[in-house]
Amino acid sequence: MREELLTKARTDELLFFAASAGFLSRGPLRRLLLVLRDGAEALEMPFLFPRDVPGQMTAEELRPSLSPLKAEELKAAFRDPAGDPVPRILKDHDLLLSLGFSENGLSLLSGAAADAERLREEREDLETRGIRFMTQGSPGWAARLDRIPDPPLWLYVRGALPDDGVPSVSIVGSRGASLYGLRMAEFIAGELARKKVQVISGMAAGIDGAAHAEALREGGLSYALLGCGVNICYPKEHFEMFEAMAEGGRGGVISEYPPDSPPQSYHFPERNRLIAGLSDCLVVTESRGCQSGTSITVGHALDQGKQVFCVPGRLTDPMSRGCNDLIRTGASILTGPDCVLDALGILHEGALVPRKKKGGDLSREERLVYRLLDAEPRYLEEIVRKSGLAPGKVMSILLKLEVSGLAVQTSGSCYAAVYRRKRARVSS
Repeated sequence: MREELLTKARTDELLFFAASAGFLSRGPLRRLLLVLRDGAEALEMPFLFPRDVPGQMTAEELRPSLSPLKAEELKAAFRDPAGDPVPRILKDHDLLLSLGFSENGLSLLSGAAADAERLREEREDLETRGIRFMTQGSPGWAARLDRIPDPPLWLYVRGALPDDGVPSVSIVGSRGASLYGLRMAEFIAGELARKKVQVISGMAAGIDGAAHAEALREGGLSYALLGCGVNICYPKEHFEMFEAMAEGGRGGVISEYPPDSPPQSYHFPERNRLIAGLSDCLVVTESRGCQSGTSITVGHALDQGKQVFCVPGRLTDPMSRGCNDLIRTGASILTGPDCVLDALGILHEGALVPRKKKGGDLSREERLVYRLLDAEPRYLEEIVRKSGLAPGKVMSILLKLEVSGLAVQTSGSCYAAVYRRKRARVSS
């Protein structure tokens, strides 16, 4: 047991050094860990290579440059309680080259090894900042991730990872979502949260943020996978939900990238595999088309064997083109939360209905304007024309409806009715 704890601690240290150095190639690190764990036996094993590793090496190609004796020496050194093998291993260029590390990777890891003491202090400092560096086998690690084709070697976490024993659903969609798309994300996320389903997303603007926010409003747990460090709120307007998940015991914020890492465009496709990986199924509420981050997440979910649900949209609506195409090619059509809950084995009954006020709360002209509003935004000119009222009068009424929570201005001159969820009977 003591040897296992030592091996775990040194494995975590090696991975922390690699993570802190910005080393992103998981394939070579997996090969190194196999050799450190199994010694010469690793050279006889079939090596598994994730999709992101070019020039896949086989065990046959490894043998000439990494002898069984060398592999056994590495295994023994890694378990020697009196030694300090991690910096030495990361500076061994011949060893790392034999395992497929690039020259750039060698430079990054050598720099980390040379700065070992500072990195050890930095790791201790993470705890005081409320950040955990987690690897497979760490308390609270998500076993769901170990079952995906390209699992992470480490994660930085504020809060917690989703509980493996509780159903979880990822909700994704367009950043520039329509009002309809946002409402569908809120409706689905809210109903799932009320049934204690964990809601996963990427905290991006649009659908992601709407799903997180509604799950939290309903008292549920939500988890955000970031394309930056876990101490950076991106976008900044999501700070309240970011803090609720990170510090408020309402879920967690999670990233493969070290603290202070800025959001980079190439980070987001990588993190999308984790959004799919932490869920039992994936929901797409709105998507423009196949060339999007949503489509990447869907691809990962399908590769992982997850069921994908899509909210259908009008054929003429460009914001629904992606969902409609996915349904056409085999995704499950989503007509309400019950579709997802049924797939999870949870009984549910609910509906989405317009929010209404008593007739006495509105004047005759106010009721006339209110009845012209729908879930889909309408232009001010259309409302004026159909109401027969003066433009100034219509604008005054719309402002009152907004203040009353009955209407919302979706853009410069478009207005829509505000909807609510009907609190229908829910079966456990």
